[in-house]
Amino acid sequence: MGKTYSNTPKGRRIIPSKPGSYTLKNRSGKSLYYGETNDLNRRIKEHHYDNTKHFSRVSITPTQTKTQAKKIEDRRLRQKKPPLNKKK
Repeated sequence: MGKTYSNTPKGRRIIPSKPGSYTLKNRSGKSLYYGETNDLNRRIKEHHYDNTKHFSRVSITPTQTKTQAKKIEDRRLRQKKPPLNKKK
């Protein structure tokens, strides 16, 4: 796991605009959602404005490519099944 940021304007502002995987967490540190993206900064801001996903922290793992990020996300999803990653 990479670095953890708070879900505050300052925390979201310093997240890098790089490909990577991320974990949204609640206040107690429980993982709510695993994801991957081409732009960590943009995607975390999108989650912030999506009222269906309430989180207080985000842990990110920057990668060189989205393919690497997808492998990390897949591995995490096999290990744990966070509540917001459920398939419809």
